[in-house]
Amino acid sequence: MIGKHQKKRLRSYSKISLIFLLASAVVLAITYEIRTSAWEAALFPRYSKTATWRLQAGESKEISFPLDGPFDISRGYTHLPNFQQRLKEKGYAVTSQARQSKTALFLGRNGIPIPYDRRDDPGLRLNDKDGAEAYHVNQNIQQFPSFKSIPPLLIKILLHRENRELFDFEHPFLNPAIEWDRLSLASFRYLGERLFGISGGIGGSTLVTQMVKFRHSSKGMTSGPMDKARQIIGGSLWAYRKGPNTIDTRKEIVREYLNGMPLGAAKGYGEINGIGKGMWTWFGKDVDRLMSDLQMNETDHDMLYRKAKTLKEALSLIIATRHPSLYLQKDHTILEKKANGYLRLLETDGIISPALKKAALTTPLEFRRGAPIPPPLSLVERKGTDSVRIKLLNLLGIETLYELDRLDMEVDTTFDFDVQQKVNNILNSLCSPEFLRENGFLAPYLLQKGDPGEVIYSFALFESHPEGNLLRIQADTLNKPLNITTGIKLEFGSTAKLRTLASYLVVIDHLYGYFAEKDQSDLLRKKTQVNDPLSKWVLDYLLYHPKATQEEVLKASLQRSISGNPHQAFFTGGGVHTFKNFKEDQDNRVFTIEEGFCQSVNLVFIRLMKEVVDYYTANLGYNVKALLSETNNPERLPLLREAMELESVEFLKKYYRIHAPKTYKESFAILCQSSQHPLRNWVILYLKENPDVTLEQLITAAKSHFQEKVLDLTSLNKLFRAYRGKSYQLTDEAYLLGKHPLEVWVAFYLKEHPKALWSKVLEDSKDARMLSSSWIFKTRFYHPQNLRIKRLLEQKAFAEIHRTWRSMGYPFATLVPSLATAIGSSADRPVNLAEFMGIILNEGIYKPMISFKGLHFGKDTPYETHLSKPPDTKKRVMSPLVARSLKDALRQVVERGTAQRIKNTFTLPDGTSADVGGKTGTGDNRFETFGRNAGVVSSKSINRTSAFVFYAGRFFGIVTAHVQGPDASQYEFTSALAVQVLKTLWPALQPLFTEKGQGLIFPSQPDAP
Repeated sequence: MIGKHQKKRLRSYSKISLIFLLASAVVLAITYEIRTSAWEAALFPRYSKTATWRLQAGESKEISFPLDGPFDISRGYTHLPNFQQRLKEKGYAVTSQARQSKTALFLGRNGIPIPYDRRDDPGLRLNDKDGAEAYHVNQNIQQFPSFKSIPPLLIKILLHRENRELFDFEHPFLNPAIEWDRLSLASFRYLGERLFGISGGIGGSTLVTQMVKFRHSSKGMTSGPMDKARQIIGGSLWAYRKGPNTIDTRKEIVREYLNGMPLGAAKGYGEINGIGKGMWTWFGKDVDRLMSDLQMNETDHDMLYRKAKTLKEALSLIIATRHPSLYLQKDHTILEKKANGYLRLLETDGIISPALKKAALTTPLEFRRGAPIPPPLSLVERKGTDSVRIKLLNLLGIETLYELDRLDMEVDTTFDFDVQQKVNNILNSLCSPEFLRENGFLAPYLLQKGDPGEVIYSFALFESHPEGNLLRIQADTLNKPLNITTGIKLEFGSTAKLRTLASYLVVIDHLYGYFAEKDQSDLLRKKTQVNDPLSKWVLDYLLYHPKATQEEVLKASLQRSISGNPHQAFFTGGGVHTFKNFKEDQDNRVFTIEEGFCQSVNLVFIRLMKEVVDYYTANLGYNVKALLSETNNPERLPLLREAMELESVEFLKKYYRIHAPKTYKESFAILCQSSQHPLRNWVILYLKENPDVTLEQLITAAKSHFQEKVLDLTSLNKLFRAYRGKSYQLTDEAYLLGKHPLEVWVAFYLKEHPKALWSKVLEDSKDARMLSSSWIFKTRFYHPQNLRIKRLLEQKAFAEIHRTWRSMGYPFATLVPSLATAIGSSADRPVNLAEFMGIILNEGIYKPMISFKGLHFGKDTPYETHLSKPPDTKKRVMSPLVARSLKDALRQVVERGTAQRIKNTFTLPDGTSADVGGKTGTGDNRFETFGRNAGVVSSKSINRTSAFVFYAGRFFGIVTAHVQGPDASQYEFTSALAVQVLKTLWPALQPLFTEKGQGLIFPSQPDAP
């Protein structure tokens, strides 16, 4: 019999045996799994297949975005929620977005990258109106196009250093995300660091986990064990996304790693990712050279050393991925030592031959001095795409174009880049004498004088569409980032007559609407009450034509006669001015307004603007005649105070701009300046600051100040006695100095508050401003008072005119309150002039100017998002009949006016012609110096401009030419130059006008002139 103790022993042995067998089975299973990854190959593919997404209409609630990671940040995936919110605030809507599966959502929300096939060519793409790629920064230069293109030696070196088991193809299901021996050693190293402070050793990352790390981990680094676990899981899911067999994926890993390994950044290039880019940036060798050098025969001495040099450079870059900024930018000697050490290890392990090792050791690393200079980009050819990129910067809130270009984003633009390229070629040919001769530019009022190469041209063309005005062409010849069409303010001269004519017709239209329903007795009574010429004219016309329609009144208003006489003086802009016509034969004629517009007669439009100003002045609610003639009029004093407040603020701003950038010593010197009394000014100011000074001290200080001048000590003594111990009120002190009181105040205020902002200066100057203006309120200054009241009333009238202009696309916050605004003194911006032409073409309706239609983020990724903006609400800014009247007037400019040279140009192959109209403008802006007799002493040209804003069929746009600086005086071109440029561009533009399915807009036949 077996005793109790023996039974217990047997049971114990059985348990131990069972535990041993189970442990052995576990060890065998783990060993098997480590060698074959069989279980992982069963688990991860299945899980990876459930991490899916689908694109569906509307905004998604089933989507997560990566929180961090250099790749996710640069591609824009991390910022997509912010982009989306910002775009929604600007009127965009999500039209479709990815819906992620539960698995994908779980991964994303836990910081594990969702597995998907990454595009080889990410980055911003701009497509033209037909979907053809028009802009894309190729970020894949200097990359291996395929696994087969990678030199075998480079693969061996990479795997020897980073992932030795990766190409164990005997195990087709191997998980490339885990190399167990490296992971174990790395784990022990981590424990040693945490528990005992022992550092050093190798990392546990394989190539694929390194890729996950530098793409998706914060700052491209591992922050701890959980982060490492995320990298391993993410790498495993990505490796098994195509199935359990990972052989092809492992080859893909090598290529992706070599093409994307992080190598820091270089000035002028930005981030350097990939060994090919690294070789080019740091050693000046392209990827083709890298491939050929590493496959050279080692029997030839020269080939051996060439191979060795390139090998060492490539190895150094692989090593440098650990600390790119240290090794590649700060200390090359450390990198040299590490490379030499690893070369010896490669030879020991049989990766390279002894001869190759020896040659490489004797070849020092020779870094390029600075990154290679990128080839110059033609900014001229990219003006269209750059305008879209600038808009995208503002739209997305991104700071640099470099960041924008790296976003995984596709944008559908409205441009026709084929036609744009042709336009660019023609504009760039306008500096060629041969081209100019062949196309008739070497003629009077064109480019007969001056250097044609200095003229800067711009051209923009829009197409009227039901949804808005689509930008088709935007080009200029300025090889700088500045966009002439959208970013420059220029005086275009007579193009302002178009806005002035619109203001006039809007007033006539309003008056017709107000008076048309009244009977004859009401009209007669109103005629005795109105004081402005436009109201009187409309009343007279309706009294004589009681059944006149709106259209008839508008047509008749264009037939009113106005003199071209330049000899009348006009009070405007605070002074008395005269104006000139461009042609002397216009001086003694009377023109209809329509004729004056066609022939661009300046004095017709000065007088027309005067009538518009008088209309708005009369409607301000003041009795102007009584206001200016009655000194005790109750409305006079408030207006005078308002006028003087505006005037004093103008002076204050002027002197703040002069003195704010200067030191007090410099401001003191300015206050001392005087053509007659510099010594007196200096004494007054010096004694103000040094009231207790003696005469001897004053003489010493004066000699120091007036260093090279012989001082009149007698005069100095008299001045000392005259001004010592005296203090003056601000106005008296300014009078003695011959300065404006506010200049004196500003100079001394800034002495006490040298960093004062304009807002603070304005706030603290209230008393000084009132004091400096106090003289005007004395009754004997009746005439100066009237001048200021008249100026204020004109400013108020121009504020009303500005509201009209603003509604029609005028871009600036104010108009110059002068009649000269009618002939261009308030300047304009090309794109806004074109926008106004679009309003006219669209019969008085404002439509948005559209340059791109939709934004497409992350194509074929789990974060794919499409956004688009519904068409803006269209807004009527003038009546259809006013717009048609303007369009008819513009047509006459081409038919018989200043743009006749383009007449019959827009003829199509079928013999039909587009309806064409436009307005020309010439700006000859000068800085003139006048003598005592008011004659011009000198006249220097500041710039010269030529412009033609036009419509043609369903298209409209603007052509400009300008020369900046004093050399502008060498040119004599007029608006005829811009018209001739458009005529020359017609062959390039013709395809746009003949596109299938898009008809032309033909006018009704105009009345005979």
